[in-house]
Amino acid sequence: MLTFIEGVVVPSRPSLALFSAVSSLLLCLGPASARAQDSRLPTFDLQRLQLDPAALGSLMVGTGRTLPQGMLRFAVQGHYENLPFHFQTRWEPGNGAGLVENRFTMDVTAAYGVLPWLQVAAEVPYIVKQGGKPHMDVAPPDGSGLATPWVGLRAALLRQDFGFQVAADMSAALPLGREELLARDKYAVHPRLQLGFLAEDWQVGGEAGVLLREKRDLGPLSGDSKDVIGNELRLAGTVTSRAGESTRGEVSVLVGVPLQGGRVGAELLLAIRKHALSFMDLYVMGGPGVGAGADTPTFRFVGGVSFATSKVD
Repeated sequence: MLTFIEGVVVPSRPSLALFSAVSSLLLCLGPASARAQDSRLPTFDLQRLQLDPAALGSLMVGTGRTLPQGMLRFAVQGHYENLPFHFQTRWEPGNGAGLVENRFTMDVTAAYGVLPWLQVAAEVPYIVKQGGKPHMDVAPPDGSGLATPWVGLRAALLRQDFGFQVAADMSAALPLGREELLARDKYAVHPRLQLGFLAEDWQVGGEAGVLLREKRDLGPLSGDSKDVIGNELRLAGTVTSRAGESTRGEVSVLVGVPLQGGRVGAELLLAIRKHALSFMDLYVMGGPGVGAGADTPTFRFVGGVSFATSKVD
């Protein structure tokens, strides 16, 4: 009931009690809603590694070369990562638990030489399984599904039979991966310049580029303001043998330098490629991650098979 006192409406005691109860309930629900909102896992693409679909340099780093006109290379590979998403303030290999402790992905890549100097490429990953442990009441991503596909274009700027190679490469992510699996950015593009030197028995190569994507602040989740996912300067280098008739080895390094806060991450990957048939290669690649970046795995391993319409290396 309402009581009128000198022209002012005053709630009676039952109404006042109800009003007080509703106010208290709203005050309790407010922080709970905020906590529920804060406990959601931020969405971004956890995968740091982009394979080179042409694989003329290493399996990971380009050397400024493009596939010959009319040549097609198609590959299927299995990809395992250990602790690809965990928080640490300094590099301690294999230490601690993570929101994603193990991830297994199947990956399909393809590249085609459109012109003698122009190549198109694509990469489509599918997360088969991943698992981890909760962190601060946040549940780890679980399940399987499509990860972020990439499409790319590479143009040779300097081509020599032997000697220096230069190419410009641009790749972009398609917004098709599943967010709840940490497999999708709102947007992501990766322009880079590739340099290489090709000799008869060996080659070296390097890449310099910038990965541009939406910034994600993981500080509220980790408790450390340095845990940020965002734009990165990407640097990579490789040394590849070309001397073997059927087998060759390669060493590659990938470094990510954050441009919007965050921590430096790097990986050292060793690979062996076997020319099983004139049109088929078998290969394995693996190595450790170095640095305290939240999305730097402590170890990754890739094994696969590729098919090509002709042999280049």
